[in-house]
Amino acid sequence: MARKRRGAFATIPPAGTLAAGVIVKLILRALAAAAGGCLSLAPVGAQTNPSTTVVVTGARMAQSVSDSPLDIRVIDREQIERAGVSGLAELLQRQAGVEISATGGAGQPGGLFLRGSNTSHVLLLIDGVRVNSATSGTNAFEHLSLDQIDRIEVLLGPASGLYGADAIGGVVQIFTVRADGLSARVGLGSERTRTANASLGGSRGGTRGSLTVGWRESEPASSTNATNTYSFNADADPYRNASLAGVLEHDWATGQRVTLRLTRADTRTHFDAGPDSDDFNRQRLTTLAFESRNRLAPGWTSLLRAARGTDDIETVGTYPGGFRTDQDQLTWQNDIDLAGGRVAAGLEWRRESVDSDTAFTVDTRRVASAFGGWTGAVAPGHQLQLALRHDSNTQFGGRSTGNIGWGWAFAPGWRATAAAGSAFKAPSFNDLYYPLQYGYSGNPGLKPERSRSLEAGLRYAASAVQFGATVFQNRISDLIVVNDSFTTVENVASARIRGVSLQARWMSGPWALRADTTLQSPENADTGRQLIRRAERFGSAGLDWVAGGLRLGAELAATGQRYDDGANSAGARLGGYALVNLSAAWAVAPGWQLAARLDNAADKGYTMVRGYDTPGRRVFLTLAWEK
Repeated sequence: MARKRRGAFATIPPAGTLAAGVIVKLILRALAAAAGGCLSLAPVGAQTNPSTTVVVTGARMAQSVSDSPLDIRVIDREQIERAGVSGLAELLQRQAGVEISATGGAGQPGGLFLRGSNTSHVLLLIDGVRVNSATSGTNAFEHLSLDQIDRIEVLLGPASGLYGADAIGGVVQIFTVRADGLSARVGLGSERTRTANASLGGSRGGTRGSLTVGWRESEPASSTNATNTYSFNADADPYRNASLAGVLEHDWATGQRVTLRLTRADTRTHFDAGPDSDDFNRQRLTTLAFESRNRLAPGWTSLLRAARGTDDIETVGTYPGGFRTDQDQLTWQNDIDLAGGRVAAGLEWRRESVDSDTAFTVDTRRVASAFGGWTGAVAPGHQLQLALRHDSNTQFGGRSTGNIGWGWAFAPGWRATAAAGSAFKAPSFNDLYYPLQYGYSGNPGLKPERSRSLEAGLRYAASAVQFGATVFQNRISDLIVVNDSFTTVENVASARIRGVSLQARWMSGPWALRADTTLQSPENADTGRQLIRRAERFGSAGLDWVAGGLRLGAELAATGQRYDDGANSAGARLGGYALVNLSAAWAVAPGWQLAARLDNAADKGYTMVRGYDTPGRRVFLTLAWEK
């Protein structure tokens, strides 16, 4: 059978690594320097300015990061290109509040823990379209190629009031590349990694088009190790990914645009299911969307989107099988200037259908939703944001959720924020409708997992210094876990997560420094024990130097100790670790760039999931050309 993806709960005593402590000290020193105003700083072009950076994920409509009372992170194309052979999850790990879990090297299943919530508590959107597995209830982040991504917006905290089910920990929205001109990129690296990417885009009259295609192959060592007594196989576990992203749009009149979008990733991942077999997954992720954006009147814009997201996986080997999820989605949203602010309101409809050789007792469900939100200034320096949504699901009935956020610009460069919200996670088809096998079956009477969250933040932004601190608390109830007799699943668990995330950015001349860290207490509310595979301290830091056509960079990523089982047994302890990554880029000629990246430079051994290996030292070289 396909390798499972599921977050779970466990316990862990308070602890962390020396490296994580170093990161915290680095953050505090940056904060002190900013508050004291004693440094002579100059802006650097790579710096993101929150007053001019526009996002759409935090309110379902355009707003600057500085106007949003919610905790939003933006990863731009420059940061993505520096990631080298790293995957999407590793790139997101550099943000405060984001942890990752992986079961091996390239292409192996993994997930994100946003603010300590489960890996299934993340809503993934690609250009506004859902694409995830309805059977496992998780997202295949490991197959989303960075070559196809132009920008990533990460909204931390509950967001069901904006987007409906699954956004307990937050939302990750990916915006695909829109090429302008011709470019190409090739790369070689460790584990016999080979990559190639090409983009072509242009316009004529009111019509614009873009196409990006990519290829990656690698041959990592076995994803498991000898401590995995059931699955271990010492053979290599190769990975292959062919991907594309395309967009075609036409302005047929002033303020009237139609758009067709397509993304696709075809992957083949070998994995271990025992010592005497060669098993692999074929997985295809696809989004197809048609959009019509229309200015209906001054101050009134309408969006109509019809889309399908598909997650199709076939397992070949010891336990063959197939699971395909199709999500048909209709969205009608209206953005209207109203009452000194702007309203985003509309209707959504979604059908989830499952096609599998496993005979689920129910294979389709539908969700009809209505949503509305308003954001605007309520007084000089005061910004208010409201969101309310109702989802009607054919499986469990109705669910209403909401968000409220407030921001106060109380001094030049300074801003205080506060927010509260509710969210829910719909049970997966495995949880609900899995047929009776070996004494186990799904539970169609399950309720959605629910959460309520509070947060408060303080931000400062100047031309060369930025920092932010967000204190958060999230209470999650009706969590779905396997019952004591291992015959089904029930809504019996709850979690309480409290913490603070810190960010700092500093620049001076050719130097740019960043530091992100999170201190948290993710615990099972019934036992007081720490949640499985989540650390109490983790963070990252990076230092860049740029002069002319040369850039040098160094990164540190550190995570405290965790546990890999609910019993908090000594044998399940996962030690803390710190990884050092180095990078360099050189503009060798007009339009040409040569880049190198060394990940895990010290060849540190570490474990994210017991029984599964993680990559050692890796080097990757890239040659890029654009016209």
